[in-house]
Amino acid sequence: MNALDIVVYILFPIPFIVLPFLLVNWGKYMKARSENKSRLAPVPVIFPVKSVLFFAGSIIIVGTIAQLMTWRSRAETLDFLHKVSGNNKVYVNYQPAHDADRVLSALKQIAPQLIGHHSHPTRRIRVDIQSEHGSLTLELGRDSGYAQEYWVFYPKYRVTSENEIGRITTPVFDEY
Repeated sequence: MNALDIVVYILFPIPFIVLPFLLVNWGKYMKARSENKSRLAPVPVIFPVKSVLFFAGSIIIVGTIAQLMTWRSRAETLDFLHKVSGNNKVYVNYQPAHDADRVLSALKQIAPQLIGHHSHPTRRIRVDIQSEHGSLTLELGRDSGYAQEYWVFYPKYRVTSENEIGRITTPVFDEY
């Protein structure tokens, strides 16, 4: 997963670098096509395949890897949460959680958001869980439109620290 994280951040700027070349090559292509229509003997016009492939290909690859990392991170998180037994410590914003069992129960409900509602996460709540299986850190961003909905981020990787791995709806974090 660390390698995929690095690949995404290496490939991410490529479309921005390629875009000017794509625009120039596309302009040349369109100009040649329009000039070609007025000729008695048409000259073959070459479509800017390389520019289009570099631009679209890098966007598709980055999007696909980011989605795979999201799915894998959600699975990794849920696997950890389901292994947690009664002997654990749960911290919310670096303070011991008032009701650790409710926090864990709420986090086990992480699911992908299938239908967007044009909102965004607001301030983040940090949740740290320590158990005999290791530790897990998550960040929850309260939804701007629905007060009890939280966007779940997995800060272990750069991609999933900025892209949600899922959402939960719960009143457990209202007091934070």
